[in-house]
Amino acid sequence: MITLHYFYPGCSMASHIALEESGLDYQAQPVNLSVEGERAALLKLNPKGTVPTLVVDGKVLTENVAILCHIARLAPEAKLAPEDAWDYAQCLSLLAWCSNTAHIAFRQSFRPVRFSADEAAHDGIRALGRELYWKALQTFDDRLSRTPYMLGDAYSIADGYPMVFYNWGMIGGYPVDELRHLTAFKDRMLARPAVHKVLMREGCKLVA
Repeated sequence: MITLHYFYPGCSMASHIALEESGLDYQAQPVNLSVEGERAALLKLNPKGTVPTLVVDGKVLTENVAILCHIARLAPEAKLAPEDAWDYAQCLSLLAWCSNTAHIAFRQSFRPVRFSADEAAHDGIRALGRELYWKALQTFDDRLSRTPYMLGDAYSIADGYPMVFYNWGMIGGYPVDELRHLTAFKDRMLARPAVHKVLMREGCKLVA
């Protein structure tokens, strides 16, 4: 039994996409983190109170990078991650950069209070976050100028994160449509039935 607890427009979309692409039987459980009762229920499973939270046969796994890699291992026939050791390490490196750099830049731009309790510092933190996040989006765009997907010619667990970040770019008012290769990638992903299904389920405006 597999259950994914997710929140829109959170980063959990990356794991949600991978689960749908895997072909595994699972349940998708939306969580509204702003509703006290729903957040309290999530905290019982995951004391960090974060999404994605994956429950597999009663065992709890958190953090996108770990969940994405576990999904790939649970569905080897779906070929969601490279088999070669070096290529797999490169996949992990990319996922870690998404989680530790691109994600944090957006958080800095969106919630500067998490970086300083000094309100006078928030405008500067936010401005730097926006600059760093735009550079991260440009990094995706450059990578996708050479390959149709993040790791090459085929979809992998590394492709959900850029969809999250493109969506956040739209929400944050970034000129993401200027990023030609990343925008083409977004359209390519939306043409995949699994991706379209997940974004429709989450209520993402990219498919509205």
